[in-house]
Amino acid sequence: MTRLALRLAFLAAAALAGPATAAAQEAPRVLALVTTAEPQVQGMAFVLLNAMRAQGATVEVMLCGPAADLARRDPPGPAATPMRPMGATPAQMLAGLVRAGVRTEVCALYLPNAGVGPEALIEGVRPAQPPEMARRMTDRATTVLPF
Repeated sequence: MTRLALRLAFLAAAALAGPATAAAQEAPRVLALVTTAEPQVQGMAFVLLNAMRAQGATVEVMLCGPAADLARRDPPGPAATPMRPMGATPAQMLAGLVRAGVRTEVCALYLPNAGVGPEALIEGVRPAQPPEMARRMTDRATTVLPF
């Protein structure tokens, strides 16, 4: 009986630890909401997201307001100004994340209010669907970072 009790205790402990261990090993998920027009803040957001991605996190980007200009094929104004020390523009840094497979969306209000359609966006960026974005933002496993 002692062996049976010991086995049952071990199986119960393993069952309880199993989901917690799997969750602990799951890569962190980060959703960055980039809205600022400030190039240094935009650039730092992308530098940090790239570092998080390199450390194994799953990162996503949602652009809205002036920051969504970064996702345009021909970005206006500050989005096209190179940043030191890397010599890349915030738009180029964003494009690098997109090329690396980072899910990137512009808010649903951006395109109609900018007077352009989805064809104005770089390849790999799409308009967000508010219900889906709301679901991802409220998922307890997702850290939402505003920039």
